[in-house]
Amino acid sequence: MTEGSRQGNGDGFVERARRLVESTGYDPELAARVARDAQRVVAGELTEGEFGQRYHDAYLREFGRDDRPDAPDSNGHGDGDGARRSEQIQVISRRDALAALGGAAAGVLFLGELHRSGTFALTPGPAPAATGFVGAETEPVQLGMVIDLERCDGCLSCVDACRRENGLSDGVLWPYVFAYQEPDVDDTQFLFRVCQQCTNAPCLKVCPTTARHRRLSDGLVLTDYDECIGCRYCEVACPYGVNYFQWGEPSTYGGSYTGERRDARGVAVAGDPPRGVMGKCIYCPLWQHDPERRGTTACSVGCPMNVIHVGDMNDPDSEPNRYLAQRREENGGDLPTFRLLEDLGTEPNVIYIGTPPSSRAELVDGPIAYATWGAMDDRRAVLEGPSPWFERIGSQT
Repeated sequence: MTEGSRQGNGDGFVERARRLVESTGYDPELAARVARDAQRVVAGELTEGEFGQRYHDAYLREFGRDDRPDAPDSNGHGDGDGARRSEQIQVISRRDALAALGGAAAGVLFLGELHRSGTFALTPGPAPAATGFVGAETEPVQLGMVIDLERCDGCLSCVDACRRENGLSDGVLWPYVFAYQEPDVDDTQFLFRVCQQCTNAPCLKVCPTTARHRRLSDGLVLTDYDECIGCRYCEVACPYGVNYFQWGEPSTYGGSYTGERRDARGVAVAGDPPRGVMGKCIYCPLWQHDPERRGTTACSVGCPMNVIHVGDMNDPDSEPNRYLAQRREENGGDLPTFRLLEDLGTEPNVIYIGTPPSSRAELVDGPIAYATWGAMDDRRAVLEGPSPWFERIGSQT
């Protein structure tokens, strides 16, 4: 895979960075270089250490700090202050772990992040094993989704449920369902996009403050709203277009977000982000501390068609993996599945049942308009939403 294929072409990083970063006052040229190299790290073309060292001085000049996990310490060695900050944000007491996750899950809480496979199969990748996503009970918890596109009817109930739960500002849509038409298929097809909760996430590698971090208890990639400086580097680096910048004070669905923002660690990660802070789909992180709602999200509960299945992708007996095995058995053992942009090396933790859009697919209006739910659909214009992202997906099939 060539560097240019990652985001259409190499210059695409520069164009995107200028559009996103110039308004923040930070350096778009640096953002473009960092984002491009972050995806090179993800693809295995550049080491973490080389990446950390390469931009250390530039980060210090630009931000006055460099807390990235692989940034050099004061002696010029890797795994410096950024690594310690990353570890601190992951810390959760064993008591909180037991309360939030239960004894079995807490037993693997401190085992570390998922190992990286180093495989970068083209989308659609090979079907998972019959038991589901390959994993072992001793591996850390990694929340993800199995999404059954063959059941999706484009009703947008999931989008509305998310907006209500998280108090999202007008025009902000964390999950996004868009419709497309294949030339030789009569029925409209749907693709449900959420954060892919990548194991090898480029957004984590570029954040100067480690505000963007992985929660150790369940593998969720989240943003510490107190630490985020709104540089938008994560937005430039993410190939899925799921990040957005909160321009004004949250003007939310039904009023300001009034729920608890802090999780069991005391880190502010929930609800519509404050002004000047980055936001994205977060898989209802506070729900994962609640025994009655753990393993669900607002979008999965709100879906009437049983499309969205949430759980530990490393546990063969988790709900999404049981569903995957059931559907495969119902389908005679041959079930089409894929992951989005898997060839980049991001290791997305979302498995789709169905086939990805082809290069000939065209976006069309869905059966239900976002306005029907009282939602503004300006995500395409504001967030570089499904159109350019959709074209990158289709170009690979």
